[in-house]
Amino acid sequence: MWALLVTLLAAAPAFGHPPLSFEEAQAEAAKAALPASLARAVEARRVWDARLPALAANPTLSVIPGRRAQPDGPGFEVTVAVEQPLFLSDLAGAQRDAARAETRALEKEAVAALVERRLEVARAWLTLWAAQQAAASAAHEAALAETLRKSMAEALALGGATRLEVAEAEGFEAEARLSHLSRDAEVMHARLALAVLLGRPPGAPLTAAEALPVVALPPAAEEPRWLARAGELPAAEARRLLGAAERARAVEVRAARGWQVTLGAQGVREYYGGLSGLLTVGVTPPVFDSGQRERGALLASAERLDGEAQEAAVRAAAELAQAFHEREHTGAQLTLVEKSLVPAAEEAARLADVLLRAGQSTLPDVLRARRARAAANARLAFARGEASLAAARLHLLLSALP
Repeated sequence: MWALLVTLLAAAPAFGHPPLSFEEAQAEAAKAALPASLARAVEARRVWDARLPALAANPTLSVIPGRRAQPDGPGFEVTVAVEQPLFLSDLAGAQRDAARAETRALEKEAVAALVERRLEVARAWLTLWAAQQAAASAAHEAALAETLRKSMAEALALGGATRLEVAEAEGFEAEARLSHLSRDAEVMHARLALAVLLGRPPGAPLTAAEALPVVALPPAAEEPRWLARAGELPAAEARRLLGAAERARAVEVRAARGWQVTLGAQGVREYYGGLSGLLTVGVTPPVFDSGQRERGALLASAERLDGEAQEAAVRAAAELAQAFHEREHTGAQLTLVEKSLVPAAEEAARLADVLLRAGQSTLPDVLRARRARAAANARLAFARGEASLAAARLHLLLSALP
């Protein structure tokens, strides 16, 4: 029952639902929950950064009513005061600088998350494509195995085959069907993995299109030039900008504890009905508190982020170098499988069939040749997927460089 369920689920998207191309999957990757939310967060930061005020503190309005007792009779009096703090350390400018630094860091984090999601989607889509190709090849081999088993059964009835040969044909058919079920399970697993990355419900029909992606890649001679720029990849650049944002916040904290002048005005209605006005000036020097505690934590965090940025740059260079190597390595593997392994396996299977009909070969020889052909065809599907993944991965990494 489980094997039947897996087969039905794997085959379901073939009916009524268009296959998903590689380009469409990449476009959907940007609309997934995490990349889309980070893009919205960047836009929200830009909007609110533009709303930062020119003054860093709000005015204070004070109203002090009272009643004064005098020998000639009590009277009502009131004092109204307005005070406006002004920061000589340009706190408003420091706030704008810190906000811009935070937004730049968030922008790079959003780009890094999108690049990572697109890489994951590329891997999942090509895994699904290879699994589909291998499943189709396994289905073809299962059909051929069924035909062979029926031929052996008919030959047995006519006395042209032995019971042993029929049993071997039946075992080969069962093995081919088990391989087909295994490949169908791989398709289902790959389909679920891709659906999760794209934010689709698990039960959504999903099939990879037949066409593999075609991407433009630089020649191998340009590899050193690209590797020299690996530190500019978003994942590494984001760590560096986070460190810069921490330092900008430390400057903001220092400005918030800097020299502060408070200008004020007071209006007083005396108890006897007279009016008077006063101007006030207050100064708050940073004698004791200059934000040492907050600045220490922020600057320590900046130093840590600097180290993380350096290590991220090294990892980015290694990842880019690995991508260049995988492009050459998987390309060489695919050439070998396409030009040598698969043609040899196809020819061996064909000759085994011809020799069996001529009575110069045995059924076990045919079965071994067919197993080798099935394995070679599956290997070809995965080799094509790996080569396309290596090319797509290198293309996405290079495209992420500014």
